[in-house]
Amino acid sequence: MSNQAECDLALFQASLQRATGDPAFYDLFYQRFIESSPNIARVFQNRDMVQLKKKLAITLEMVADTAEGKPGLMMYLEMLGKIHQRLEIKGAYFNGWRDALLETVAETDPDLDEATRQAWRQVIDDVTTRMLQG
Repeated sequence: MSNQAECDLALFQASLQRATGDPAFYDLFYQRFIESSPNIARVFQNRDMVQLKKKLAITLEMVADTAEGKPGLMMYLEMLGKIHQRLEIKGAYFNGWRDALLETVAETDPDLDEATRQAWRQVIDDVTTRMLQG
């Protein structure tokens, strides 16, 4: 991993801890994401939101671990990609997911700056690309 990539990862991980440390983080994220599109709202209709919030927390931690290059997590991303394909989740929805996530981070991470925002974009884009290839 290059020095720049290590710096970006450190920015992402620190921001992730600050943002998810806000008790409202997951509610804010899902509210934004679900309200972003009627199609997305339909996908989440009648879903167990408590369970989805737990899964998102686990996924975000795994995103950080994947970006760090920890072994075995690529299989997890591939599995997530296949699950989303079976649910007919279109690739375009991932852009909305990323945007809602970044907006929520901007609201819940008081130290967010442009470099950290770019680190989030890079990590999330890398992971969603891998998932979509799954």
